[in-house]
Amino acid sequence: MKKKLNIWIAAVAFAAVLFTACSKEETQINTSPSASELSIPEIDVLSTIADEEFINSEIDGGTEAEEFTVQNDGIPDAYQVSESSLDFNSNAKRGLHVDRFKACLSKLKLSSDQIMKLRHLYKEYQGCNASIIKRYKHALRQMQIKYNGKYHALVKALRNGRITKAEFEKHVKVLRAEFKRAKYNLAVKSRAALKTCYIKMLRGMHGVLNDRQWKAFVNCYR
Repeated sequence: MKKKLNIWIAAVAFAAVLFTACSKEETQINTSPSASELSIPEIDVLSTIADEEFINSEIDGGTEAEEFTVQNDGIPDAYQVSESSLDFNSNAKRGLHVDRFKACLSKLKLSSDQIMKLRHLYKEYQGCNASIIKRYKHALRQMQIKYNGKYHALVKALRNGRITKAEFEKHVKVLRAEFKRAKYNLAVKSRAALKTCYIKMLRGMHGVLNDRQWKAFVNCYR
């Protein structure tokens, strides 16, 4: 009887050790990074380029004949990707401008299945950044109205002879710097959210494209 008891105790102890080992192994597996969390160097490069284009977009105009303007409201091509970016022939037939993102996609020889998946991905991407871009554009346009109001006052003063050409250029230079600084600060408030949406979209693209297509796209677009 005592011998049977000792065998039973030993079996229980062995089972406990085995269970502990399995639990540790399971914990190690669960805490390892998933494929989606691994760093993809090309995505880091592309997202950095888009982010820098966004926060450092230039202000045009500011001459006696032209007020301040910001091309595309300072929104880079990368942040305006949509389902229409896969409509390769629509713009080409009309002789209109084809954006760089679309041009690079058109060279990949995508299958119908890939196009379907990318359409869904780009639709989600639009949903991710649409409200952010809308708020940013509204704030930028209000800012543009403010600084162009000051610019037009300087133009009027120049034409009325209250200031010289040199004084006008000096004041406009200062005004441009103020506008650029204000625009930069506005972009900084939106940059993290837009970059997060973009990285998520690029990760989705990486999963849809094969290695050859992915490398071709990156080399074309960066």
